[in-house]
Amino acid sequence: MVVFFQVLNTLHRTTSPPPANPVRPPGAVTDSIRLAGSLRPDKGFLTIGIPTVKRDQNAAYLTTTLDSLISHTTEAERKQIVIVVFLADFDTDYNRELSTELSRRYSRHLSSGFMQVIQAPRSFYPSLDNLKTKFKDSPERVRWRSKQCVDYAYLFQYCRNLSEYYMQLEDDVISAQNFLTGIKEYLERMKSSDWTVLEFSGLGFIGKLFRSSDLQRLADLIMLFYQESPVDVLFFSFLHIVQASEKKFIHKPSLFQHVGLHSSLAGKIQKLTDKGFVRGSTTPKRTYTDSDNPPAAVSANMTAYREFKPQLAYGPEIRFFWAEAPKVGQVFVVLFEKPARLSRIVIETGSEEHPKDILEKGTLEVSPRLLSVNQQDNTPNCADYVKLGNVENGRFEVATQGTEGLGSLEVKCLKVTVTGEQKMWVLVREIAVWTVKK
Repeated sequence: MVVFFQVLNTLHRTTSPPPANPVRPPGAVTDSIRLAGSLRPDKGFLTIGIPTVKRDQNAAYLTTTLDSLISHTTEAERKQIVIVVFLADFDTDYNRELSTELSRRYSRHLSSGFMQVIQAPRSFYPSLDNLKTKFKDSPERVRWRSKQCVDYAYLFQYCRNLSEYYMQLEDDVISAQNFLTGIKEYLERMKSSDWTVLEFSGLGFIGKLFRSSDLQRLADLIMLFYQESPVDVLFFSFLHIVQASEKKFIHKPSLFQHVGLHSSLAGKIQKLTDKGFVRGSTTPKRTYTDSDNPPAAVSANMTAYREFKPQLAYGPEIRFFWAEAPKVGQVFVVLFEKPARLSRIVIETGSEEHPKDILEKGTLEVSPRLLSVNQQDNTPNCADYVKLGNVENGRFEVATQGTEGLGSLEVKCLKVTVTGEQKMWVLVREIAVWTVKK
C-alpha cells in the first residue's frame, strides 16, 4: 500500500509535460494497429474512445452507439471530434469481420477522419494467467477485469495526442442531442475550477472527460496495477491524488445512457440505466416561457435523487426536481418572497424520457399566511390553505379571470400534497406561475 501511494504521488500534476516514455509504449502505428480510418493532420477538440469486445448471445450494441453519436452531431461538429473504436477482443477473426463491417457501414466517416478503428498488438498485453485473486473475485472475473485495465491503458496511450480532450464511452450507450454543445458549455463553466475529470454520466466509466495531457499518467498507473484493482477503482485513486479537492464535477442532466444488457464479462447480465439522462436538448427550455415565476424558494420533504433539487423545477431552464417514490402526506412547497395575486398555475410531472414518473394522486393548495419554517427540511408551515384542485394525468392547471377566485388571494405559499401511495418516482418537470396584471 505504501508503494502504491508513492507511485500515485509521482503522478500528481506539475507544470512539467507528461513523461515521454510510457510504461508499455504502443509502438509505431501501422496498418495492423489502425485497421480503418484516416489520421487528421491537425489536433482535434475531442476524442471519444470506445473499446468493444464480443458479447454473449451475439449481442451487438456498437452500431447503435455509433449511429447515435453520428445522428446527434452536425457536419461541422464532426470535424472537431475523433471517434476511436478499439477492437479489444483476442479473437482476431472476429475483429477482422467487425472491421470490415464498420468499414462498409461508415466508409464516409472513416475517410474523413471522424472515425478510426484500431486494435492492439498481442505483444502489448502482459500475461493474464496466474493473476492475483482479490475482492473475492473468481479467476474468470480477475482475468476479465485485468484485461480490461490493459485495454483502457492502450486506448488512452493511442489517443493521448489526437485532441485537446478525451472522453471514455462504452460500446453500448446512446447520446443526448447536442451533446457536444453540452460538453463545451460545461467546460466553459468549469474553466476556473481545479478539475481532473468532468462527468457526463452517472454510470461507471461512461462519459468521463479528461484533458488529453493526463492520459499518459493514467495509463501508466493502470499498467502498474492492472491485476490489483478494477479499472474504475484505479481511476478514482488517480483522481484522488491528482485533484486538489475531492469535489466531483458532474454535469446535469446526463448526456449518455447505458442501453446494453449483456456485459462483456461472459454470463453477466447488466441492467443499468442512468435516471439522470435526458435524450433531448442538453439545455432544454421551459415550456411556458411567458410565465412570471416571481422570486420564490421551492422545498420538499421528499427524498430528492442526487442533485435534482426542488428549486430546479422553478428556474428558467428545465433542471427538474426528481424524487424517489413519494409517501402519502409528503409535500413540495413554493414559498414566495412577497405575497402575490396569481392568475394561473401550471405544474407538470413526468417527461418524455420518464413518462411514468408522474404524481399519481395529489392536491394543489394555496395559503396567504406563513407561520414558520420546518428546521429539518426547510418546508414552510402555512395557515388557511385553500384547495384549488387535484392532479389529473400528472398535471395541475388552475386559471382565473381578473380578481375573482384564485386572483382574489394574496398567495404566500403554494403547496402540492401527495394523497396516495405510489411505487414510481416523481419528476416535477416544470412549475409555472402567472401573476395578475394591474
